[in-house]
Amino acid sequence: MPDPSVDPAMAEAYALAPKGVVIHHTLEIRHPSFVNEAGEPDSGWVVLNQTDITARIEAGAPLRAGELVTFQAMQFQFALAPIELSPAPELELTLATVARPIVENLDRAVTDTTKIVACYRPYLSTDLSTPRMLPPPTFDLSQVSTSGATQMKARARNGIDLRGNFPRIIYTAQYFPGLVGR
Repeated sequence: MPDPSVDPAMAEAYALAPKGVVIHHTLEIRHPSFVNEAGEPDSGWVVLNQTDITARIEAGAPLRAGELVTFQAMQFQFALAPIELSPAPELELTLATVARPIVENLDRAVTDTTKIVACYRPYLSTDLSTPRMLPPPTFDLSQVSTSGATQMKARARNGIDLRGNFPRIIYTAQYFPGLVGR
């Protein structure tokens, strides 16, 4: 079944790989302590690309909603979680050659108990007016570390906790008397 958060133009780009259409994979690294050069609340904005791009953030975003944002070109990767019986599957996120403002923001954030969040937004090169997954998936980061001023590693969870019963409702005769034969 197709993912309803992926818009048709993105699905077509994945399926057909039309000539001249590039999928820009972007990340927003967000934390309440992050600020820009002017000292205002902001996020770290990066794109897996050779050059920076400027794209519009969705209207319902928690920060800079509906605004144009410049994503800095940077190499990053998500390593998928291993297939195992883990109650909380995690991805490994690695950003290479991290810009100094992002490292400084991360240094402030790791001393705070508030979660650092990564938000993934794909864009099409033919239309940077909106992300192509709505709502964009977000991940809580843990075990965030920087090595020097060039690389950041973190574990990423999407907030889905697989511990506990499924379905969450436990059907018992006490609450559902129709289950008991007469």
